Amino acid sequence: MVEAHLRAAIRAGLTEAEFWRLTPYNLSLRLQEMGRGRVEAGLYAGWFSERFARAKELRGPAHYISEWFQKPDPKGDEALAAAVFDRMAADWGLEVEPAEDAE
Repeated sequence: MVEAHLRAAIRAGLTEAEFWRLTPYNLSLRLQEMGRGRVEAGLYAGWFSERFARAKELRGPAHYISEWFQKPDPKGDEALAAAVFDRMAADWGLEVEPAEDAE
């Protein structure tokens, strides 16, 4: 069992010394996050590949990634969070009552 975990850690890019310093929980957490990061990177690469394949002309990289570096809009973020919360409540069959502001 230890050998399988060591192999997984090495495959994920950890050194053997790093592996032995980690608790099983921390090792598992690091492996999961490394895997999640690789999946996200693959999805981004696929998304950009598809987007570029459909574009009639390509623009500079800043055009495609600028939205990731913009400062968030608090009002827009609050509205999005409220919509997601309402959808989750509806999915679970719950009614949401607005909170009264305490003064």
